[in-house]
Amino acid sequence: MRLAIRLLASLVLLSAVGGTASFAKKKGCSLELMRQAEAATDSLKSWELVYEFYQKFARCDDGGVAEGVSDSVAKLFANHWGSVAEFVTIANNDKNFEKFVMRHVDSTIDFEHDAPKIRENARLHCPVNLTGLCKDLLTRAATPRDMGPR
Repeated sequence: MRLAIRLLASLVLLSAVGGTASFAKKKGCSLELMRQAEAATDSLKSWELVYEFYQKFARCDDGGVAEGVSDSVAKLFANHWGSVAEFVTIANNDKNFEKFVMRHVDSTIDFEHDAPKIRENARLHCPVNLTGLCKDLLTRAATPRDMGPR
């Protein structure tokens, strides 16, 4: 019985590692690059740093890396709204970066703390020239029960 449990545990571990390796090869993200990307998500404290991360690690944007980026992006929109002009400037020069960022305002963000602040910023502090961005943020940061299927 113990042998069967060990064998099953080994198969599960191998398939998990193999799945990660398979994903990494498909996307051009080595396991080492994925580890670096995951560690780098903790330092995304400005839009410039998010952009540098995007340029270096976008191909590793999956799983824990993606969740770390989502958390950082949400915190920037929630707690550093004054820097939204920096985001817009970078995004206007790189539309794929804009898509990358907006994709990360997703169901993994903190809906108890960050999402209400994002909605408040988008609703009450939206610059006139950014109404499209603010509407998109309001939709993406809607409470999970209000989101419905996406």
